[in-house]
Amino acid sequence: MPHILTSVVRAFVRRFLPGIATALEEEGQFNHLNGPGAGSQDPSRYLEVEDNGADTTIIAFAGMAILYAAMPKFEFKKMLQETGGQYNYIFVRDLYRSSYRHAPDGSNDGIAFYERAASEALNQLGAKHNIAIGMSGGGEAAFRISGAAPIHRVVAFNPAFPLERYGSWKHLLYALLNLPVLVRDTSAYFEVLFVNLGVRYLNRRNRRLLGSEDPEQPLRDYLRRAAPATLVYSKECSADAWQAATLKSISSVTCLPVASARHNCLAELKKQGKLETFIQDLLQPLSE
Repeated sequence: MPHILTSVVRAFVRRFLPGIATALEEEGQFNHLNGPGAGSQDPSRYLEVEDNGADTTIIAFAGMAILYAAMPKFEFKKMLQETGGQYNYIFVRDLYRSSYRHAPDGSNDGIAFYERAASEALNQLGAKHNIAIGMSGGGEAAFRISGAAPIHRVVAFNPAFPLERYGSWKHLLYALLNLPVLVRDTSAYFEVLFVNLGVRYLNRRNRRLLGSEDPEQPLRDYLRRAAPATLVYSKECSADAWQAATLKSISSVTCLPVASARHNCLAELKKQGKLETFIQDLLQPLSE
């Protein structure tokens, strides 16, 4: 990522996503905005496993990949710990910010690579319940990789796929012209606009580096096993409401709306003081 663009992204994150910025800095991951780049195939570069002897394993996929290539610990671990549940954790990083299409070994078979890595880690832990969780691009990864890995449930928050359609001109123009949200919630307005622009950038970048992908491929990957999935979406965000509408006819997918105009609906729930209860109610039945 060019230096100027990196500076703009950091400034945006600090201004409109202060919680993410603080967590990234606390974990020393703000420098991962550029991605770790090429290197050894040491699994610790893209996978972190925490065995707590629990009956349930949460495998979390890093999302909002347009912004960083960091581990998703800051997105989910504290939130899950606050629910009081006992979990093993697997955190998966998208090293190249490529929607998991570019593998850590440098190949363009990233989805298959991460499927194998996730399967090996989950089988090693041997928990009774395996739940994949992700937000934005991490939600897409949770859906796709559940099609091959031993994942029993998927929980996705505003997954963004396929990129070509999620980042369409229609959604960009709607985000740009959504003046009521600009007046009512400036942070939500710029967050959605920035995410939409970022998705468009990421899609062009992926096409240039990895070639085009059939827009239907992510859904086909999920439908190989069609693990039961809960899709949590922001009903006041055009692109996210569209995403839910495209999947609601699939019998294995349950769509759960949140009253939010933000793409980061978890932050909205936290602001409303509802996050802990929401996550408890969402995950407890999945672990029984």
